[in-house]
Amino acid sequence: MFSSASNDCHYINTQDIQRIIDAWTQLIQGFVDQGWDAYLVSVLFHQLAGSRKTKIIQMNQEITRVYNRLGTRMIRNPKSPKWAKYLPIGVFVPDYPVPKFRKETKSTILDVSINDGQHMGGIILANKWGRIRSDLGDHFSDEKDMYETGKIRSIGIKPITYGLPAVVDYTFKSLKRRTSTIDDVLVLNWGGLRDVQKGRGAGSSASRADGEYGPLSSSSSL
Repeated sequence: MFSSASNDCHYINTQDIQRIIDAWTQLIQGFVDQGWDAYLVSVLFHQLAGSRKTKIIQMNQEITRVYNRLGTRMIRNPKSPKWAKYLPIGVFVPDYPVPKFRKETKSTILDVSINDGQHMGGIILANKWGRIRSDLGDHFSDEKDMYETGKIRSIGIKPITYGLPAVVDYTFKSLKRRTSTIDDVLVLNWGGLRDVQKGRGAGSSASRADGEYGPLSSSSSL
């Protein structure tokens, strides 16, 4: 296990950060190849109190709450090992500024002023083998009042239909810019990744990146 300093992107060279991002690309592509849908997500928050670290903790808590609600809508018993493989998988990274895909508009003054523009960008992997058979974008739109509560101001979600490597690179761009570290990355439902990491598809690459640089992220699961 490496110290926290070794997980700071200031101590990892650009080539090694890119290798970690490439490993995530392979892992996500592996799920897509198995029939999962991938979505680009942007979560904006109301003004949060505290330091940058404190704000990230609050953002992670809110995203975890959203994930838990989504999980209970996708399968009847999210804590059951039998159904765990149908749970969505999410990876989120603190970022600046607001992604341009949101509502197909540029960032507003409000977007870049609240929390100094800091928000969470991420990718969600989901499947239609559970109870949600529709596009997740439609689901979040229909159930907006259920998800956009508490400290969350808005959630933008868009299906990734092409250019997956570029989208993953975009999601992790704050690591390259050294505005976020590997320890800032939030992964939801590590359990869903285990089948891939046991030797199928991209898991081996992700495992190598994890082993060499410590945990790829902080993680939280149901």
